[in-house]
Amino acid sequence: MNESERRVSSYETAAEFDDFDRSRDELNWAHARRVLGQDMSIDSVLMPRSARGGIEVHGRLWRASHEVFGKWVQGLAELKLLPFLAADQGQAEPNAVKVSLVAAPASPRPPRIIVNIVLFLLTCLSTMWVGSLYGTSELRNPWALEQLLSGWPFAGTLLLILGVHELGHFFAARYHGIAVSLPYFIPVPLSFGTLGAFIRLRQPVWDRRKLFDVGVAGPLAGLVVALPLLYVGLSTSELGLWSGNVGLEGNSLLYLGAKYLIFSEWLPNFTTGRDVSVNQVAFAAWIGLLATGLNLLPIGNLDGGHVVFSLFGFKARVWNRAALAALAVLGVSGFQPLQEAWPFLEHIGYTFWLFWVWFLFLVVGSTHTATLDMVTELDPRRRWIGYGTLVLFVITFVPVPFRQIFFLG
Repeated sequence: MNESERRVSSYETAAEFDDFDRSRDELNWAHARRVLGQDMSIDSVLMPRSARGGIEVHGRLWRASHEVFGKWVQGLAELKLLPFLAADQGQAEPNAVKVSLVAAPASPRPPRIIVNIVLFLLTCLSTMWVGSLYGTSELRNPWALEQLLSGWPFAGTLLLILGVHELGHFFAARYHGIAVSLPYFIPVPLSFGTLGAFIRLRQPVWDRRKLFDVGVAGPLAGLVVALPLLYVGLSTSELGLWSGNVGLEGNSLLYLGAKYLIFSEWLPNFTTGRDVSVNQVAFAAWIGLLATGLNLLPIGNLDGGHVVFSLFGFKARVWNRAALAALAVLGVSGFQPLQEAWPFLEHIGYTFWLFWVWFLFLVVGSTHTATLDMVTELDPRRRWIGYGTLVLFVITFVPVPFRQIFFLG
């Protein structure tokens, strides 16, 4: 009798035998042990009296975790068990791990694609409506087809960027065998015409490498189409002199550099009032870049949250808290009394960030959920791409998305 069998046998006292025997039959530990025992030594097993508590297995891996974990998931699926793999903090050996086996959730229901289609069509209408109003103060009839179609450059540009972004996530998830929904677009007949789009992962992610691939594929795919569209939009926009009260879209480092590349000057010029009058395509591309910067915030389950969690594991909470604190500081800096006392705050302060902090806490979540396998780490190639993605966040983030400026004509 080996150590694991002695540990299991210790639960088979006269008082506990019936409960243990029932849970042993339900969880079928003998088969689960064969699945795990091919790739690790089993030093000890903790089997609670209730099957719902799961089984906790301690041992040492014989092979790399990313080579064996997928096989475990598939082998244990027959028993309707789901493994969670983590480093065993109580052991000094580098390969010491803890495997928790719990009841697997029910298989996801087939998606209702009609919902995705209806939301997408409504978002097409709402973005075309907003685009048709761009550059005019005239109240237009939303039912006039000719007027509605005049907003197609704005709608087409914005939906293409958002759609490619979400399809990047979608195809990365499908590549790794993760059940995922089609994109859900959120129509709003005000502001930008949409609150963006999202996909739903319909099953847990196995490890941080797969999580990284899914998280980073969206913003990188979106940028592939956003940057050329931004260039086309700015190249076909005109420079002008503003006078009076005007609203300006905010600069990220990337957007500021793009305008300098095309017009050979830093814009806007707050002394002369000279700035580019962006057309529908340029404005929609700017919104796409703004959405990319927001998604790359290293917080919770945002794309940037996926990246830092993949890079640093649970240590990513430091990044989460630092990013939330920075947003709070930017939000407080937007209050007018502070900006009157310290004028430089006008360039970084924006009260909207206080709402965003509240939204992240209540809806998105400020910290990331664990993957099933917390032992597998990123390979060097993914790690360098992750660092590059953090740089991408820095150059796409817009501290002050909108501001009202008075230019002397």
